[in-house]
Amino acid sequence: MLVLMFQIGDNRLALDIRRVREVVPRVHLDRPTMAPDWLAGLFVYRGHPVPVLDLHHLLGAGECPPHLSSRIILVPLEREGGDERLIGLLAAQVADIREINANAPSMPSLDSSSQARLGQTLVEGDTILHLLDLDHLLPDPVRKRLPPP
Repeated sequence: MLVLMFQIGDNRLALDIRRVREVVPRVHLDRPTMAPDWLAGLFVYRGHPVPVLDLHHLLGAGECPPHLSSRIILVPLEREGGDERLIGLLAAQVADIREINANAPSMPSLDSSSQARLGQTLVEGDTILHLLDLDHLLPDPVRKRLPPP
């Protein structure tokens, strides 16, 4: 499986490249008043407002560092009724696309059901890698608090 690699805190994450619409530089984000910590802000992409989630805050790793390698990964998120909503994922060290073995040995998930879930944890050589599952990343309370399209 071809994946986009990035870093959240001490965790190496991978996202199936087929789920990625585009990767854009970290741009200025307008942060709504009283927005939750995990909402980095909004920006206009091709005429539409896109909410950007700070994966660092969402996963309890502090704030996304302002590195040159920090990027916004644009992905479609399925909403109730089957329609899609484009969201941005703010992540650090977004720079590598590589092939991984999705059938590699995996570890059981230790994620709490009330928090964001990383997805399957794979062992690749001497590296632990989290294969991000967008369909289960956001717990329902977070998904429902996303700004409307």
